[in-house]
Amino acid sequence: MNSVRGLKIVLMLVVVLFGVNTFSQKLTKDEKQIRKCWDIFKSKSYSKGISKLEKYMSKQEWPSLLAYESLVSMEYTNFNRNARIFGFEMTVELDGQGNDSLTKTFQDMMSDYYLDHFLNVCRMSTMESTSPSADMYLRQFIVDVDPDSAVSIKGAEFYSEGEEFFINGDYELADLNYRKAMKEDSVYYKANLYLGDSFWARGEYDSALVYYEVARNMQPNLLEPRIYIIDALVEQELFYRAKKECFEALTVYPGHNMKYKLQRILYIENKFMNENRLTRRFYPNDMANHEQPTLDYNPFWADYRKAKGEVSKYCNNDGIIEGNGETNDRYLEVYSIRRMLEQHMDDLPEPLHFADKMREDGFLEPYVFISLFHIDIYPQFKDYMSEEANREKTIDFIEKYLIEALPK
Repeated sequence: MNSVRGLKIVLMLVVVLFGVNTFSQKLTKDEKQIRKCWDIFKSKSYSKGISKLEKYMSKQEWPSLLAYESLVSMEYTNFNRNARIFGFEMTVELDGQGNDSLTKTFQDMMSDYYLDHFLNVCRMSTMESTSPSADMYLRQFIVDVDPDSAVSIKGAEFYSEGEEFFINGDYELADLNYRKAMKEDSVYYKANLYLGDSFWARGEYDSALVYYEVARNMQPNLLEPRIYIIDALVEQELFYRAKKECFEALTVYPGHNMKYKLQRILYIENKFMNENRLTRRFYPNDMANHEQPTLDYNPFWADYRKAKGEVSKYCNNDGIIEGNGETNDRYLEVYSIRRMLEQHMDDLPEPLHFADKMREDGFLEPYVFISLFHIDIYPQFKDYMSEEANREKTIDFIEKYLIEALPK
């Protein structure tokens, strides 16, 4: 992500999370408490700032989105610092001589530890809240691939020079070098994408859109070019097209950041997306995890968890259920939600009524994969969306069941 685009996203999050109050200096009690945590984080130590924020959040039934976003941001900063220390700057010596093998082993161990910790913070923040930055990091670390790993050395050199010019604000020379990289490698995804960004930086949104669409067509399973396309359409006030692009993007990765983009577009139409999301403090059923809590404290979710054992002999670690004579469901998460609903058809609480209606109407799969999406069920989501008919059904579900008029 180049600097201009990254700055736009950061500023957008500041506006969304802090709102008008931040700029008028009239902070809420929550904002004041979180600001104190940030002051400690910056002036004393990362660990003390994080610890204070976690202690503050533990005292609330449901912490604010601002609290979760702040926690993710702090943890990301801390992760990057530790990655630099243990990944690149650390040396280990034995008897006065460097031991490359031991160094590499230790570096890998510490890198895995800090990465796992950070990703678990993001997993929690996207389950307990609607943290857009946590979802973005999960996608970038776990889902996204580098489509340019096989580009030529010469092409990569031109691209790197283009990036340097872009960072320095020389967009014409950045443009020239991106084109040179594309000449060396005609399918250079990032060169096309950031050539579009060089036009974006100059306010030429039509031209930017051309190259964003080329990048999207090159890598239809990557979300980034779709985000850029939506931004370019919004800049040109082509809101209907932007909305349709959002629907398509949700079948690629239905993260909270994309849903926030859609909400801002729908607001212009006096509409909003009501996901009917079920907020919970436990992770989805996972065949690879044999130590998940039973959830016996809640009779509804206890049956959800028990469903995992019912199909264990047919289900792989990704949650894909092979054909069998007991269920037509192909996905563990869909099966588990369905079984919970069916076990309590006469006593479902109000928050589960919408889910039960989706079961009755035949839209339980899109409901689970859009409204209840979590990174842990991504392999199931990806398999479902690999079928064109399922993507079309999902978009139909969003338009038919989730989009509502704003209350007057």
